[in-house]
Amino acid sequence: MQSIIVDTSAIIFAIENRKDIFASIEESMPGSQVLISNGIMEELEMISASRNENRKAAKAALELLAKHNIKALKDHSYVDDWIVRESKMRKCAVCTNDTELKKKLKAEKIKVVSVSWNGILR
Repeated sequence: MQSIIVDTSAIIFAIENRKDIFASIEESMPGSQVLISNGIMEELEMISASRNENRKAAKAALELLAKHNIKALKDHSYVDDWIVRESKMRKCAVCTNDTELKKKLKAEKIKVVSVSWNGILR
C-alpha cells in the first residue's frame, strides 16, 4: 500500500479553504494510507488551544482526523525531522504547504505535493 505523510500546514490550509484533503489525496493517489506523527497531532492541539488565527481550523482538523480514524505514529523528534526521515524510510510522498519543509524534502529527492486553493494536490 502506498503511503503519504500529511503535515500540519496542508491540513490547516485545506480546512481554511473548505477542501476535503482526504478526498484530494484519494483522487490524486488512490488507495494511499495517510500518515501523521503524534508531533503533528500535538501541533494541532496546541494551535487549537491558542489564540492563533488558525485555532478553529486546527480544531476542525483534529475532528476530521478522528472522523477518518487516522492514528498518529509515535515519535518524539522535531516534526519536520520526522517527516524527512519517515518519508525517506517508507519511500513515500509528503503533502505540505510549508515552503521550508518543501525545500528540505526536494533536496532529499522526496516527492512533495501541496494542497492548492481549489483542493487539488500539485
